Parts: sequence; structure tokens; C-alpha cells
Amino acid sequence: MIPGEETGASVTVARLEDETIIFDLKGVDVSLANALRRLMIADVPTVSIDLVEVIENSSVLCDEFLAHRLGLIPLDSTKASELVKPYEYTGDDDTATDVHLELNVRCQSDQTRDVTSDDLISHDERVKPVSFGGTGGGSAKSGGILIAKLRKNQQLSLKCIARKGTGKDHAKWSPVATAVFKYTPLIDINHGLLNSLNGKSQTRILYHNFKRHNAGPEKAAIVESDPSKMFKYDADTDTFTLTSPESCTYDGEVMKKVNELGKPGLIDVRPGLDCFTFIVESTGVLKVEEVVLQAVHILQSKLDTIGVSSCFDKLEIQ
Repeated sequence: MIPGEETGASVTVARLEDETIIFDLKGVDVSLANALRRLMIADVPTVSIDLVEVIENSSVLCDEFLAHRLGLIPLDSTKASELVKPYEYTGDDDTATDVHLELNVRCQSDQTRDVTSDDLISHDERVKPVSFGGTGGGSAKSGGILIAKLRKNQQLSLKCIARKGTGKDHAKWSPVATAVFKYTPLIDINHGLLNSLNGKSQTRILYHNFKRHNAGPEKAAIVESDPSKMFKYDADTDTFTLTSPESCTYDGEVMKKVNELGKPGLIDVRPGLDCFTFIVESTGVLKVEEVVLQAVHILQSKLDTIGVSSCFDKLEIQ
């Protein structure tokens, strides 16, 4: 039985943007959290250019270099489920496994011609290069990823075949640029000890000294000792607050400082052993929330295969 099965896991989304999600996963063991992370990286299927036929290349880049760059260009993979991996297909219809793309660009002016992923022409509406609008930079098409630069009379003519795969086959099929997690910090402040530090009237005088001579009130000294910037001190109201617990890096500097001040136990920072904060960034091939959901379904399927039930059976998303 997987730890946490009795209560079920829960997900609380802290931030969701176009390509980034930050969420807390609670009620699971670290082994399951790490399994979810690995599945997002290596098991969620996407589509990527796998074969390149070079017909004409008079640019300064060699064929192998161009093929490598093309393989790393993100392709919209929302319809990846409609394709079959080549080594899993035994039929004769190549449209079940292959998506054909072409790149035909010739520079005819005296100005340098930027060749971008927007110049790739797909013969299948299901798969197209991902466009990142607003990149600017003077490229021929601002939303495309730069592939090469051509001078007058230079030409690129290529035929490409994109196929379905996963990150365990090659990194170019990984749908995420970042997928990390850390123990969610549990931070306790002993307000009794906190109130025994420098008071408001003394703080105002010492606070200016602190700014000038790097030696001031104890509360401000605690804030300044923290490289993670989790705390904030207001000298006018003499208030000490926890503002950014998510930025905790478990560096131990705050606890070291309170010990130096003779107040051990004033602040306690410890990891929550069944709660994890995930940061996931998509490459653009899939919506980032879709990457997470697919990874959860794959994990559940793997556990069902070996006859193990888990807390993901009762997963709640908030």
C-alpha cells in the first residue's frame, strides 16, 4: 500500500501561467512525488522532428548542425495521442506514424535573411511548430525560433519527418524545460521570544544605525541574515512577519542568527515530509497543466498494472 492511501492526495495550485505552474502536492510519499516528476520529464508523449533530408544547404551551417536544431524545435503536440510510435506500428499507412514538414527558404536581398521555425510548412494540420509571439529581435518572423541566417543567394531546402516519442527515447521529446520539487517548508515563529527582542522605541534609533553601520535591532538583523528573504520587518510599526515561505532554501542562516542572538527556538524551519512544492515549466508543446495531468494518469496506470492502489485514486485539485 502506498503511503497516504487512506486520505488521498490533494493538489493546490499556487500559480498557473501559460507555460509555468507552481503547485503543492500533499498527502504523498517522497517516492511518489519523485515518480511524478520523472514521468513529466520522460513519459509524457510529444511530437518532434526525427528525420531530416537535406536537398540544398548553401548556408554556413553543416547538415548535421541544422538537423540537430530542427529536432529541438517544439511542435504542437496536443494531437500526439492520434499518432503511433514507429516501433509500435505494423501497418502500411505512414500517416499513422509520420508527419511531413518542409523548409524552403532562399535569400534574394542584400540583407541577411533569418530562417525561423515559422518557415517550416507542415502537411498535417495536427502538428505545427510552436510560435512564441513577441520575441522581436529583428527576426524575419518575430514569433519563430531562429534556425539559421542566410546571405544573398544562399538557400535551405529540407524535408522533415516528425514522429511521436517520449523523453526516455531522446530529450527532444521531453515536454518540460523544468520539472522540480522540494519539501514544502513548515515555518514556526515563537512570538513570546520575538516580543522579547528590541522594542519599538529603541528600534527606531537603532534602525538608522543598522543602515549606516550594519549593526542594528535584532529583528532587522534576523531579516537581513536570511538570503531567502522569507521575512519582512517594519521599523515604524515594529512588526516582524513571514511574507514568502515558498522562497525557503533550507540554508539555515536564520536559525544560525537567532542562536547567535541567544534566542534558540525563536524560528523553526523544517520540511513537511508529506507535502511538496512543484515548479513545472513547459516547452510549449503542451499546456503545462496537461503535462501534469497526463503524468498523473500514466503513474496511476503503472500502479494499476502491478496491482497497487495509491492516494492518486482520490486526487483532489484545488
